[in-house]
Amino acid sequence: ISENKDYIYHDIAKKEGLASLLCVPLHVKGKVGGVITTYTSRPHHFSEYETHILQTVADQAAIVLDNYRLIVETNIIKEELESRKAIERAKGILMTEQGLSEDEAFKRIRKFAMNNRKSMREVADAIVISSEMKNDHI
Repeated sequence: ISENKDYIYHDIAKKEGLASLLCVPLHVKGKVGGVITTYTSRPHHFSEYETHILQTVADQAAIVLDNYRLIVETNIIKEELESRKAIERAKGILMTEQGLSEDEAFKRIRKFAMNNRKSMREVADAIVISSEMKNDHI
């Protein structure tokens, strides 16, 4: 990059003391999900072997990143399911204890959550805990 005046970030590279650059893609399911970039402070022509090594690292990093994404997505789905279960349980309590329809119970939870700046999950958990305490005579 130090010799290529067409490099778009030539001024920045010069200021930072960067002379050579090698970028390899992070392939995730046939698509480029990112790039690993390596720089040198002296002019250097990267060999095919160096390129291969960095690409191997990039391929492994892509797998790690995709696995992490899957773990995060799985945890989000689990949390959403737990929230739905809590809301369903709270609706059942309101239906039983207050004689509300399922729709009325849902609307009451939603309205209370909105009016008190709480999530529906927080309101549902509070309803469940309150009912359990009442039933345990605490």
